[in-house]
Amino acid sequence: MKINIQKLLVGASVAVGVSAIATNPASAASLTNPKVTGEKGVDYFIYEYVPNPDPTATADFTKLNNDADLETVLQGSCSVGGAFIPSNSCKKGEPGGNVELFANSERLSFDEFLNYTTVTSLTGDLGDKSITLSSLTATDWFGETLDTSYNDNGDNLNLANEWFEAALTSYGITNGLLEMANMFMPTIPNSKESLFNEFRDNGGFQRFSDPNIAYVEMDDMTGSLEVGLAGHYDAVDLIFDDLTDQQKGMLSMVWGDRPVQAAELVKITYEGETTYHYSFSAAKSGLLEQGDMMSHTGLYDPELTSNVEVEKAPEPSFILGSLLAAGGMFAAKRKQKK
Repeated sequence: MKINIQKLLVGASVAVGVSAIATNPASAASLTNPKVTGEKGVDYFIYEYVPNPDPTATADFTKLNNDADLETVLQGSCSVGGAFIPSNSCKKGEPGGNVELFANSERLSFDEFLNYTTVTSLTGDLGDKSITLSSLTATDWFGETLDTSYNDNGDNLNLANEWFEAALTSYGITNGLLEMANMFMPTIPNSKESLFNEFRDNGGFQRFSDPNIAYVEMDDMTGSLEVGLAGHYDAVDLIFDDLTDQQKGMLSMVWGDRPVQAAELVKITYEGETTYHYSFSAAKSGLLEQGDMMSHTGLYDPELTSNVEVEKAPEPSFILGSLLAAGGMFAAKRKQKK
């Protein structure tokens, strides 16, 4: 699908899989009894692990199969020496499939998203405790009052402003950089506020509301919760496909060979606490999605937790109601479609 840079949309789908043949470390407890709310194939998609028939190939595959067994799909990890290290690659055969929550997010306009209250959740057990991983709604991003305005004063930021500022900071995008880029390309927003507004109005926030859960496990020794999210390892070629040769040259000078990475956000309720998690750093998953041959190449294991206070989460049975761009050029996320 050709990406229109003028239409913003942003970056890098999230979260990755776990191999159906992967063996979990003895010290890790994996998710059991997984269930997903919503209609299969509409509210959520299931991608299974498929080994590459070529034994010399460096990448295996994920394949859309909404009848795949969830517990098998969600097993695995991406660890090096027992820890997730983004600068390394996942071991071959270790990560595998994933389940995409809120799969219909891109069908909504921004106004429709503001009124959309359905939550798609993955629930299961980690040992003798339950866990819920959910997609996000507009209330998660903008609060109960749905305040969609830009705010950079650092006080009582809603999740939208907190995450947006974290993303810009991660990629070194400043007002000065945007002003300079605007001199060469006047169609580019000349400030972080105008960038936020365009990202918001073109559906950026709902496009980061549909995480692809690859694995969920608990390290029995450290007590740390590990959640893998599948996405793009590097979205540069995808994002900047519409640029002219001159603009790509400018991008190369400004951006160098840095990958553009950003995970979708996931809302996690565990042991009575609800938090939001996000990440801007991925490991190479060693996977390709067979349908588009570009997705699920990155694996995110988000450690960043939002400071935004979260209302007590609903029971999962209820159906509730970059930006990352060099020089201000918008990233656009390519979604997997059946």
